[in-house]
Amino acid sequence: MKLKIMSEGTADTTTIVNSETGEVVDNIISIDISLDAFHVDAAVVIRNPHISIDNIETQEFVQSDTIEYDGGTSSPDN
Repeated sequence: MKLKIMSEGTADTTTIVNSETGEVVDNIISIDISLDAFHVDAAVVIRNPHISIDNIETQEFVQSDTIEYDGGTSSPDN
């Protein structure tokens, strides 16, 4: 889907629509756009998305919630 931002210059008059159908796309909280001479990146934040994902590989990363103290002169809180 291609998105189109429609606005008259204020937040109250801004809507996001499907550019192919003109239908308003609900629940978009924000769109952040970053660009340079070589790339354009966009992040679209959607509230309560309905997502269907098939054939995705995942990897879980777990950060330990314990801090080890090596007995040196610094305290474990530093």
